[in-house]
Parts: sequence; structure tokens; C-alpha cells
Amino acid sequence: MDRTTRGQAIVFGIVLVLIGTVYLLLEIIPERLLEIDLARYGWPVFVMAPGLVLIAVGGAVEDASGLCLPGTVVLVAGFVLLVQNTFDLFATWSYAWALVAPGSVGLGMWLQGLVVGDAGLRAAGARTMRIGFVVFLLAAVFFEGIVHVSGRNFGFIGRVLLPFLIIGIGVFLMVRRTMPAGR
Repeated sequence: MDRTTRGQAIVFGIVLVLIGTVYLLLEIIPERLLEIDLARYGWPVFVMAPGLVLIAVGGAVEDASGLCLPGTVVLVAGFVLLVQNTFDLFATWSYAWALVAPGSVGLGMWLQGLVVGDAGLRAAGARTMRIGFVVFLLAAVFFEGIVHVSGRNFGFIGRVLLPFLIIGIGVFLMVRRTMPAGR
């Protein structure tokens, strides 16, 4: 059995195990616990599921490792939608996009580098993930702390501590750039 056929068998096996597990849980769990409005709260799972399948195929079949990238984008977008839908925070798209791109793109690159054994791709993916996370944090500070897009009040922390934290990070970055490279 060659590597591609073995990888396809593993992916098919994973899909069957997941389907069987869901089927078994639906049979075991009492009906009153299943009275959750899936149309209202569970729909992001249907966005996440194809992403998981793409990641599984990309991880199991080296020739299809490129599927890790779109898989992570779809998965992370679905996860962001799940959080936003659960807590009614759709205004956070003003900065959550940074988790999807470039953040999840970096995650996909890193996973693909892991599958094919490419250290350079893993390093580039890690850098891209960090950039996405930093952009997310900075935009979250701006859109939540200054613009208040989601209408949440962060009290003393948002009014006083957050600005001091931003000033401190700015001073640190300026001082760090003026120091010699050896330090």
C-alpha cells in the first residue's frame, strides 16, 4: 500500500469515526438536552466542519498538504463566527479579520510545513501567525478601547490601565530600537 492510498484510508477512517461518534451521542444523550436551537447557535459548526476535513486530508496525504491552508482559514473563520454568534459580538469583525487573515494563513503554512517537513515554511507560518495576532490585539485595543464598537464598558481597566499599557509598549519599542544590537 503506497503512502497516498494509506493517507486516504486514514482520512476516510477518521471521517467514519466522527460520523459514528456523533450518531452514537445523538442516540445516548437524552432528548431534553438536545433541545438547543442549532439553527441559531450551532450553525458555525457547519462552517468549521469542512475546514477540519480539509486539514485532515492535508495532514494525512503529503501530496495534498496544500489543503492545510484553506482548511485553517475556514476553521478559524468558523470559530470566530461561533464566538461572535454565541456572545452576540458581530461588531468584532472590525478587528477579528486579523485572526482569519493573516493569522490562520500563517497557521496553515505552519501545518503544511509540518506535513512536508519544511522548516522554512514553518518559520514563515509562525511569523505570519504572530503578525496576525499582533494586528488583532492592536485593532481590538483601538476598536474596543477607543471606538467601543461592541458597546461593552471595560471600566477602569479600559479607561486608565489600557492607555498606560499602550504607552508602555510604545516606550519599550522606542528604547529597544535605540539600544546597540548586542544587548
